[in-house]
Amino acid sequence: MREIDELTPEARIEVARVARSPRLDLSRCGLHEVPDAVRHLTHLESLDLKFNNLEDLPGWLTELDRLVELNVQANAVEQVPDVLDSLTRLRLLDLSENNLEGEPLDFLGRLTNLRELILIDTRSDRLPESIGNLARLTNLDLYLGWFHCSPESLPDTLGRLTGLTRLELSRNGLTTVPEWIRHLTNLRVLGLWMNDISEIPAWIGELTELTELSLPGEPDDEILAVLRGLPHLRKLSLDDGDVDLG
Repeated sequence: MREIDELTPEARIEVARVARSPRLDLSRCGLHEVPDAVRHLTHLESLDLKFNNLEDLPGWLTELDRLVELNVQANAVEQVPDVLDSLTRLRLLDLSENNLEGEPLDFLGRLTNLRELILIDTRSDRLPESIGNLARLTNLDLYLGWFHCSPESLPDTLGRLTGLTRLELSRNGLTTVPEWIRHLTNLRVLGLWMNDISEIPAWIGELTELTELSLPGEPDDEILAVLRGLPHLRKLSLDDGDVDLG
C-alpha cells in the first residue's frame, strides 16, 4: 500500500470514507480550500490540514459533530475563521505558523473542551481574558510568539489553568517570569528559554511537579540550589546547555 503522502487528496478522502477511519490526513496537498467531499465524513474525529495554502475554513465543519482534533498549522490564514467560534467539541487545536498579527482570539474562551492549544509563531500578541475558561487544558504552546508580560498580552486569568502540565513560553518578549505561573502547580514541563528574563523568582521552587525546565541566561547559585531541590526535575536547560542535576 502506498504511503499516505503519495496519495491525492481525493484518494485520501476515499480511503477515510471506505474504511470509516476516524482520522483524515490532508497535509501537504497544496489545498486552497477544504474539499467539499470531507463534509460527508461525519465519522471524522481528527482532521489534519497542515502545510497547505488555506486562507479560511468552511462553515460546514460544524456538521462534523465527532471532530475533536483540528490541525491548521502552516497555512495562509490571516483572519480567524468564523467557524472556529462554533467548534466547541475540539480537544486539540493547532493554528501554528499562520499570520494572525492583530487578530483577536476571543473565540478561544468558548472552546472549553480544549486539552491542547498550539499557537507557535502565529504573530498574535495577546490572549483574551476568557482563556481562563479552558479548565481542561493540559498543554499550552506559545513558542516563538509575540507575547510579553503585560496583562493585555498574557492575562492573569492564565493562572486559573491549574490542569496545565505543559506550558511553552520560550522565544517570546518576556522580561520577567509571569506571577500567574506560580499557581500552575501541576506543571511538569515549563519553557522560558530565549526571553529577556534577568531574574528567576524563588517561588519557582513551588512547582514541585516539574520534570523539565528551560531558562534563559545563567541563574545564580541560590536559584540553582532551589531547582536542584525539585524532587522530580530531570532536565534543566540553559542558554549554554543542560545543567548537571546530580
